[in-house]
Amino acid sequence: MKETIYTIPVNEVFAEKCECPLCELESRFEKETVDYYLGPSLMEPDNRIETNDTGFCARHYGMMYNTQTNRLGLGLILDTYLLEQNKRLSKLMRVESKSQGEKRGLFGRGKKSSGNVDEVYKYISEHLEECCICSKLSYTMSRYIEVIFYLYVREKEFRERFNDGLGFCMPHLKLLIEGAKQHLSSSQQDEFFRNLFSMQVNNLERLEKEVSWFTQKFDYRNNDKPWGTSKDALIRGIKKVSGLKELD
Repeated sequence: MKETIYTIPVNEVFAEKCECPLCELESRFEKETVDYYLGPSLMEPDNRIETNDTGFCARHYGMMYNTQTNRLGLGLILDTYLLEQNKRLSKLMRVESKSQGEKRGLFGRGKKSSGNVDEVYKYISEHLEECCICSKLSYTMSRYIEVIFYLYVREKEFRERFNDGLGFCMPHLKLLIEGAKQHLSSSQQDEFFRNLFSMQVNNLERLEKEVSWFTQKFDYRNNDKPWGTSKDALIRGIKKVSGLKELD
């Protein structure tokens, strides 16, 4: 397969062993996208329309703020977002009184009050599920999954690297299972799942032993014994079972 913007990062993360190559892929793209929204995106009208309309989830607002690279840019994004959302919410939170032809507050006597409460609730519920970065991340990860299976089937070297890996975190294991059902034939799925499950179980057992030794090192009798690979086993174990990336 010709190297593309999708195959290059996939090949890069599988070239070096880690507890979850998909976490590495996701983390790289997520950071790039955060930087994009704080940089070039600010000057693109279409993107400002998108951020005003959709906004970001709590996680990605936090990531953008914590970069501390462009607080002015983040302020501009938030300012125009608030202007747009204030207009929408003001409209939803007021009702037109048919008898008096005037607008009343949400708890006024207008007959449509209860209906507007439902509309406000529906809007907020749906809006809280939206995020410019999450949507791009979801799309890009689906493309990465597609590339992984393309390479797995057609390139022996990639397949060998994949099968010789350290497994995946649980959320991305689920994503791979879903992807295999979508992109592989029945016979290809049999081989893939056999290799994937064997790799996953072996590496979960390895990790359990590393975490176990981590705990045993707190026994004074083991003070002088080497840590081996267990010094960071607690962090790697948490990441493995949860998919959590921000843990040092």
